[in-house]
Amino acid sequence: MTNLPAARTATEHDLPALRSLARAALVHDSDAEDVFDLLWSQTAGHPQLRILVEDEGKPAGVALAALRPATASAPATGHIDLIAVHPGSQSRGIGRALLTRAEELLVAVGAGRLMIRGRPPYYAWPGIDIRYTRAVCLAESTGYTRGPEGLNLSVDLRTAPLGTAEDEARLAAAGVQVRRLTAADEKPFLAWMNQWGGSWDGEAARALTYSPPRGHVAVREGTDGPVYVGFACHGVNRRSWFGPMGTESSERGLGVGTVLLRRCLADQRAAGLDEAEIGWTAPIHFYARAVDAQLGRVFWTYSKDV
Repeated sequence: MTNLPAARTATEHDLPALRSLARAALVHDSDAEDVFDLLWSQTAGHPQLRILVEDEGKPAGVALAALRPATASAPATGHIDLIAVHPGSQSRGIGRALLTRAEELLVAVGAGRLMIRGRPPYYAWPGIDIRYTRAVCLAESTGYTRGPEGLNLSVDLRTAPLGTAEDEARLAAAGVQVRRLTAADEKPFLAWMNQWGGSWDGEAARALTYSPPRGHVAVREGTDGPVYVGFACHGVNRRSWFGPMGTESSERGLGVGTVLLRRCLADQRAAGLDEAEIGWTAPIHFYARAVDAQLGRVFWTYSKDV
């Protein structure tokens, strides 16, 4: 990097320009500004992890990082959530400078390992979209090891089969009601969500913050109230993304998951979207059969020991 000032901490004053930078750099993400705002909000506890490099007084590159606390099985982990360099300022070492500074700051606040990987429950993507070739090259040239890949599926909401009336009637006859989440569900639903582990409870809680809630549930009537047997959420972090979703093993095979999926996608279509993404998915066959989902984006994850 030549004739550029050192990286500095980005502030709220920089936000309009940084949103514009993200829009210019993240050419494969039509909601780039929303993505930036999501990741910016997750750095509130460590604002020094908002890093900016300027060129002639204008933002040329930005990095956002975050620290995930240590657990019983893993050290504190530093996540590189975003590195974006304006197209007009690329090939000048700005991305490398941003990454180096982010790593230094993460180690300073206690990170025992570094990752370029989605940080649930508030993640924007599983890892690096491989179409961002420069980002892949940067990770692989700075000591990061490639890990599992993440796959997204895409659904054309204009043509996907999203009707559920017949299936809902069949499920109702079997004692299963499918409906939208409501505010009254919050306490019992989130208690039930704890069983799923991982970050799904946090994502489901976020779905409840929207009006109307961005989630649907399948329930059976119990002696003490509804017994949840399935759930699905959409638009938790990114408006066009679907997930997470789960069905109790005792209820699988009834078509509960298909109804929950289609109801969520119908919400997204009603909101004006033409396409939805099923993020970080594994059961490809299920989604292809249920809504004619097609393989879409591929993400590579990376890690590096400190």
